[in-house]
Parts: sequence; structure tokens; C-alpha cells
Amino acid sequence: MHRRHTHLRLATAAVLTLAAAAAGCASGAAGAAGDCNAPGVTKSEIRIGLVYPDTGAVSAPLQAARAGIDARLGEINAKGGVNGRKIVYEWRDDQGTPEANAIAARDLVEHQKVFGLIESTIAAGGSAQYLNDQGVPVTGLAAEGVWSKYRNMFSFSYTTGAAVDTYGMFVKSRGGSRSVLLQTALSGGVSDVGTKIVQSMTAAGLSDGGTVGYTPGADSPTAVAQRIAASGADTLLAITDTDTLVQVLAQLRSSGHAPKVVMAVNGYDAALLKRYGAGMAGVTVPLFYRPFESGGPAITAYVDAMNHYAPQIDQPQQDIPLQLFIDADMFIRGLEEAGDCPTRQGFIDGLRSVTNYDAEGLIQPIDIAHGLGRQTTCYAFVQVNNAGTAFEVAKEQLCGKEITS
Repeated sequence: MHRRHTHLRLATAAVLTLAAAAAGCASGAAGAAGDCNAPGVTKSEIRIGLVYPDTGAVSAPLQAARAGIDARLGEINAKGGVNGRKIVYEWRDDQGTPEANAIAARDLVEHQKVFGLIESTIAAGGSAQYLNDQGVPVTGLAAEGVWSKYRNMFSFSYTTGAAVDTYGMFVKSRGGSRSVLLQTALSGGVSDVGTKIVQSMTAAGLSDGGTVGYTPGADSPTAVAQRIAASGADTLLAITDTDTLVQVLAQLRSSGHAPKVVMAVNGYDAALLKRYGAGMAGVTVPLFYRPFESGGPAITAYVDAMNHYAPQIDQPQQDIPLQLFIDADMFIRGLEEAGDCPTRQGFIDGLRSVTNYDAEGLIQPIDIAHGLGRQTTCYAFVQVNNAGTAFEVAKEQLCGKEITS
């Protein structure tokens, strides 16, 4: 594999980098050993930043986020980096809130002088305007509408914008007829995702059993399960951490109200099966990338990189590290497109011109040039087997459409 990583910068540096580009640096007149003026760029390295919720209400599913970046950066650095420069990164915790996100991003840009950012958070809106104004390139998972608004923000999958009927199509094919949404309380980003999923169910003909909020450490799984059972739903949609879902599922099953269909937005992690076993039986997770169980060269290369450069993760077959691996890969591609003497604007213009990006086979090809904000409509679905010992591919690929009314 090749191609991947990220960086940030200051407004004054923009003038310098554009001047350097005009002088021929960006076109390759200066090699990797030449002096470049972009923030975070030296003769030997490129410094980028990562913002994600290491603490806070939504932090649990993202604890393995850094492993994916470690693996992709380790892989590219072992090959000499990008144009002879190793890629290093600093990270900051945004606690999953817009306020903390703004502070984290400013610190990385203004004090750590990073070239660009990778954001794995539901609170990117806190810094989006600032990063756009500063011309800082950003890659990450588009969980908010701001990712569809700014040209400097790049994602391989958009989950905002219009809802799609794909989720509902799948649930209906599994026999679901009425759904209830279980979601972590007190999060606007989570609520937005939940609204889109409910719209998908409605478009497929399922009736809506309402939404049940859950605050870890405050709400009782038993009481929450009772509210879900009272909704009369046969389908449980979950936007929570896996521990919460397993506890609530246990209560539902023990009381004779086991859902016919359970779909969670996260939890695709073989390590979780070792921890929860049959407690996760039947849980389905939609994926916008190639399932590990499908195998192939791209999956093999990812697993090898994780084992070698992120050994702190016992089980590399996890959704969050893979997503961050791809985010880092997209950043690397932007650096490659920016040339020997990369500038932030060169990164943005170069990556925004790519029409066939597939993260070396980890995702279906996407058109970055024309796909800003375009909702992902095709998903794979994996499901935990009845014994709770493995994931199985329930649907290799299911394509729906955007809901326009």
C-alpha cells in the first residue's frame, strides 16, 4: 500500500506557501530536501494533528482510534514517508463537544503548528469555520453537516445530508415492522444520526416506536428496557456504546421481549465478541467499507499493518481503527497530490481533483472531485452469529437511494 497522512497551518503561512508555489516549489522545483514554508513541514517530517473524544459521553467506541492512524503512518513511514518526509502527529481530546473541539483544533493549529487535521468526532462543527478560514485541510468521518459545507474538509463517507432508505430496506428484509431508537442522551450529533436512521425506517414502511435516551451511569438498563418493550417495537436501533446495548438487550431477552432485529451503528469488533459473547448474538452493523470477513489483499494489508505498527490492539478487526486507517490514507493521498513541497492549498486543490479514490481497495471507489456532501447509499451488513463467536456477512452490498420527501 502507499498514499496517506495529514497537517495544519496559520493564515500568514498561507501567503508564504502560495509564494513558494509560484516560485516553482509546489511543481517539484524543490525536492523533499528543499526548504518549504508550510506549517508543520520540515526537511524531514510533516506534523499533523488528530482530534477525537478520548474522554466524555461518546468516547467509549473511539478508544482504539489512534491505533488506525499509528498503523497507516507506520506503514508509510517505513517506506520513507511522503516525498522523503516522515509523518508524525499530535492528538487532542475534544470530549465530543463543540466547545472542546474548537479549543483542541486551535491549539494544534496555532501552538503545535500542524499542517492539517484528522478528526474522528461528532463535534467537528466546533472548529469547522475556523479551520476553513485558516485554509487547513481536514480528513475524517462526516458525521455532521459541516463536512458537506467546506471544501477543505474531506471524507470517504457522508452520513449527513438527506437520509437514505438503505438501512430501512435491510431491516424490512429481516422481518422488522416497528422500530425504536436507543441513543446516548445529551448529544446533538448523535441525535442527528438517529433522526436519519428513523427516517430510513419510515421510508421502508416501518412504524416508529419512538426514541429512548440513555445516559451511562445515570439510567438503569432495566428501566430503559421496560420503555423499549412498552413501545411495541420488534426492531431495536442502537446509537450507544456496546456495553450499554448488551445490558439493555439482556434485560429485554430475560423479560421475553427479545427484538427480532437489532441494528447498531458501531460494535464491529471481534474483541467485543470475546468480552460479551452470546450477549451480542444477532446484532447487525452496517458498514461503508469492505467487511473483514470478505477478505482480499486490502484487508490482509490492513491487518498486517495493524499487527506490526499498532501492537497495542490485540484484535485489529475493528471498525474504528479501520476508519481512522482510511482517514489517514486519505490524508496521505492529499500530501502526495500536493507535490514535493506541499502547501495546504496544494493539498486541498489536489485532493479535491481526485475522481477515483478507493483507499487501496478498502472501500468502493469514490469521486472526491464531485462528491462533496454526497450521501453514502451503499452499505454492507455484518451480523453476530447465534453463538456470539463471530461476525458473518449478512449482505455484501445493499444500495438504496436518498430520501427526497
